[in-house]
Amino acid sequence: MKCNLCGSREFIDMNNRKKVLCKDCGSFERTRLIWMYIQKLNIDKKWKIFHLAPEKGLYDALSKLVHKGNYTVADINPLRYPFAKDCQTIDLCDLNNQPSFNYDLILHIHVLEHIPCNIAYPLFHLHRMLKKNGHHLCVIPFMSGKYDETFQDLSNEDAHQRFGQFDHVRRFGKEDINSHLGSLINIPEVFDATNDFSIDELQAANIPENHWRGFHGGTVLNLSRNDMRFLEGNPDLEIRKNQTSISSRLRRFFRR
Repeated sequence: MKCNLCGSREFIDMNNRKKVLCKDCGSFERTRLIWMYIQKLNIDKKWKIFHLAPEKGLYDALSKLVHKGNYTVADINPLRYPFAKDCQTIDLCDLNNQPSFNYDLILHIHVLEHIPCNIAYPLFHLHRMLKKNGHHLCVIPFMSGKYDETFQDLSNEDAHQRFGQFDHVRRFGKEDINSHLGSLINIPEVFDATNDFSIDELQAANIPENHWRGFHGGTVLNLSRNDMRFLEGNPDLEIRKNQTSISSRLRRFFRR
């Protein structure tokens, strides 16, 4: 058993999860699992990748897969990532000027629960930014209960109690997935990593069994551009050329 990102065989405890954090690169079980899905994409040097809130292990691995200028990493606060000297500043509540049909892969882990705007906004734009055959790989922390969010100022204690962490603004509840994310993107009915990898492969990368199936904090969503339901029936939608059309579609969507 070893980290599939850096090769380390040393793992330490994280909160109440035993031996899940790689001591060398800091990868979690969810990080190593999404890397397994990335490896299935057969990325070549020409791919353009957009990585939000980059994890060190993934950053080091992806930097070797594509040409330097083709790998973009970004966050609202790039200073959080001293290992990524080229990390750009991005506000996921302000993506209008990002180019469409630009990336082969967009990647993020535990990001959407932090974004203080209507979740439909970043999801729509991230899918708009994908090439026609592009991939959107992400991990969203599904929790017990139903969907909840607020953009009001909460104390750290209240935010932690309501959303599980002091800097979260929403909870993706497992009881009503079809009413929140499922109304925006095409979510699979079930998640089962054993359909994509053998048990030996999962165990070798130290992916615990509680991460193999179901919706939880490590579920990997493997989405295509057209899995964004705003783009259904119009995969070539270009926001700057079809502003009126998009506004109309958004209004109709939220009146459902």
